[in-house]
Parts: sequence; C-alpha cells; structure tokens
Amino acid sequence: MKILSFFNNKGGVGKTTSLYHVGFKLEQMGYKVLFVDCDPQCNLTSHILEFDVIENAWSEEGKSIYDALKPIIKGAGDVKYIEPLKIEKRKIWIYPGDLLLSNYDSALSESWTQVLARQERGFRSTTAIYRLFTKFAEDKEIDYVLVDLGPNLGSLNRAMLLSCDNFFIPLIPDLFSLRGSQNLGATLVNWIEEWQDSIERIKVDFEFKLPQGNPEFSGYITSQFNEFRKRPVKAWQRWESEIPQYIRDYVYSPLAKKDLPLDIEKVEEELKIGQVKNYNSLIPLAQTALKPIFELTSKDGIIGDHHRYVKECSASYDELVNKIISKV
Repeated sequence: MKILSFFNNKGGVGKTTSLYHVGFKLEQMGYKVLFVDCDPQCNLTSHILEFDVIENAWSEEGKSIYDALKPIIKGAGDVKYIEPLKIEKRKIWIYPGDLLLSNYDSALSESWTQVLARQERGFRSTTAIYRLFTKFAEDKEIDYVLVDLGPNLGSLNRAMLLSCDNFFIPLIPDLFSLRGSQNLGATLVNWIEEWQDSIERIKVDFEFKLPQGNPEFSGYITSQFNEFRKRPVKAWQRWESEIPQYIRDYVYSPLAKKDLPLDIEKVEEELKIGQVKNYNSLIPLAQTALKPIFELTSKDGIIGDHHRYVKECSASYDELVNKIISKV
C-alpha cells in the first residue's frame, strides 16, 4: 500500500482533477484504489458520487469522515471506524468529504500542542484519519490510497501530509502558483522535524499505529496550459521556464537534507513527471457523467474533435501514472 497526495498551497492548480484522474487510471491498470477526501470543499466527493449519495452520507447515520471523527471532536472518545463507499463495478472506494470537517481542523491545533508535549491524546487525534483509512486499506489489500487536501498550510493538512508516503505538487505556470510554492519546503521540514522529535521521545508504547511522518517529495505536474499549434502559448512558457528553480530552491533543497541541491538543469528532467493541458469543455461533461475525461463516450456528449481529446487525455495520464508508479 502506498499513501499519496497532491498538494499545493495555491488553489485552482488542478490538484483535485489530477488526483481524481490518476486514481481512475490506476484502477484501469488493475490496482485497488481508495480515495480519502480531506478537503472541506468536497470537490473530489462531488466528482465521484451522486448528490443523493452524498446527502445520505451526511445524514445522521452518515458515512463521511466527519462522522468518524465526531468522538474526537467532542472529546468523547477515539475515531469511530466506518467503511468507505464503494464505486459500483469498480475497484475504487472513497471516504466522502464533509464541509463540517473544518471543525476537526480547529481541534487539531490544540492536538499539535499535545503532540509536542508527547501526550497520547494529541497523537490519537492527529492520527485519527490515518488510522481509519489504513485499517480498511490493509483489510481490503488496497494498492493506492489517494488523499485530497485543501489549498492551505493548516492543521488538517499537516496531519494528513505527515501520514503520506509520497506527495506531488501540481502547478499552473503563473506568478501566483509559483509564489504559493515558496513556503512549502520550509513548512514541511518544520512539521517533519517536530513530529519525528516527538515520536522519538515518547516513553511509552501507544496501542495504536503512528505514521513515520516523513513524506517524500516525488515530483511536480504542470497543468491547465493552453496550446497554439500544439505548443504552450508564450504567456505560459515564460512561467513554465521558472518552475524548475522554484522547485529546487523552495521544495527540493529544504526537504532533500543533502549538502548540494539538485543541479538546476536536472530538475525538470528528474522531478517534472507530467504536463496536463486544459481540456476546457470536457471537464463539465466529465463532472456531469461522474467519469474521468478519458472514459467519456458519445453518450456523454462527446462529438467531433472531442474524441481525439479523450484519447489524448488517456495517453497523457497513462504516461503520468506510469511515472508516478516508478517514483513511489
């Protein structure tokens, strides 16, 4: 089992869309996939589930992540085990997100203080979602757990990134996306060091499993660029050319823990794992059909050149997913 996330401090960079398509492509390749929606905006959940299913999951006897966390949020116990929802006729499961998950984010701020003080309650709260999905994943022999995160450096994302084995950074080639990457490496290093220092100093064994808290940065993906005559337009090319230096200086170097950073000319070669273009009108069609773009058919409204774009999308994600598999 590998636990992966796509993360960026900047929103609107194709994070959820990329994670969603990677998960469905992995399943096409024969792997078992578990999605965990930890973004209170619930975009991943709305891409996968019908609205009536989501409404039921949010009911009093619901099956969202928030329902599993209620005992911890209320200070009345540990995480409540619930099974994720299975996608019909597919080897895909999802723990649905919930807008109320922001309440857990608030509770985790206090929990981190307890972690630093090496108190069991802090570790129990911080690892609640991790313990929830790893129990199911181990029981069902899940191959890949894909965790969707919101665009921020809050307490919930800290807990989830420390639970991951690998993470990837989606980027749009623009000023704001690059600016949002500048504090990623330094912040992650601080979280990792504080977590590992705390678990090394624990004097008693807890009855529950702790993640190692050492997520590996495994590459970046550029997305949502436009093409003219099969080449990215100039406005995108300018910012695209600056990405390798940003990635090296603000993400790779702080996390690498090496004396010498990766040579700038090798960053793109070794750390850029994919480039996904903007499929424009195909995205709403995919959302309506609750399918990835590369599975859309004429019945979903695909006409004319759209068929070519569907094939291009499939080939693009074949290449991207194969690189991800090789990285992790």
